[in-house]
Amino acid sequence: MKRLIISALVVWCCVGCESFTFTSNLDPDNFSNYYKPSSVETMTEEELQNVRHKSLGTVAGLACQAKDRDYIATEADARTDARIKAADMGADAIKMGRCVRLENTPACKVSITCYAEAYSVGESKH
Repeated sequence: MKRLIISALVVWCCVGCESFTFTSNLDPDNFSNYYKPSSVETMTEEELQNVRHKSLGTVAGLACQAKDRDYIATEADARTDARIKAADMGADAIKMGRCVRLENTPACKVSITCYAEAYSVGESKH
């Protein structure tokens, strides 16, 4: 009798789950955007001297705290934004330059902008 009840429950669960559907608000495009900064390596001038590289242009990453209750703008966020913009240009390396912090601008209570040069790098020169 126990076996019959267990078998019936297993069949009932399998049939009940057959029509189960799962929906999500996750967008597959967000996954590639989330990992985009990791595709761009931050390099120093000395490291760039040891590899073949081509400048793709400059980028400016921005972090903005619009209101008091908003997340605080940080240089790390501005550098990450610069890496995302470099990846959008097709770069796989970036050399960070100067970061500038401004307060009470028309758009942001605090804004930090980091400037960088985006590069396409190749194999080692040696």
